[in-house]
Amino acid sequence: MTAAFIPSGQPEPEFMARIRRMFVEGLPDRVARMRRGLEGVEADLREGRPPSAHCVEDLFLAAHSLKGTAPSVGAVDVGWEAGELSEVAREWSPENPPDEDQLGRARSALNRVERACEAFRGEWAAAE
Repeated sequence: MTAAFIPSGQPEPEFMARIRRMFVEGLPDRVARMRRGLEGVEADLREGRPPSAHCVEDLFLAAHSLKGTAPSVGAVDVGWEAGELSEVAREWSPENPPDEDQLGRARSALNRVERACEAFRGEWAAAE
């Protein structure tokens, strides 16, 4: 997809509307990926295993990506909350598993991400 730009260098409103729509439509998958990652880490720890690198990576990369993408479409709160979650999970690995406090902070941050996504989706739907 190629952006059409007006002379001021800003994308045309129709282009940005399409980008926002694609972003909003992808939010449930992004949140589900973060949720699966966190649930996988918790399941591994409950069973006495270190968290799998795959689960940690899913959680961190989904949150970090959302942190960077969201503000560009006007979802500043989504980006902020996703950034908080990515910071919590940044250092997790099989060799450096999270403690209970970190897991609680991650759960709380993910809940805030979900609420921010729902709010943005509602604002977007009302504006459509």
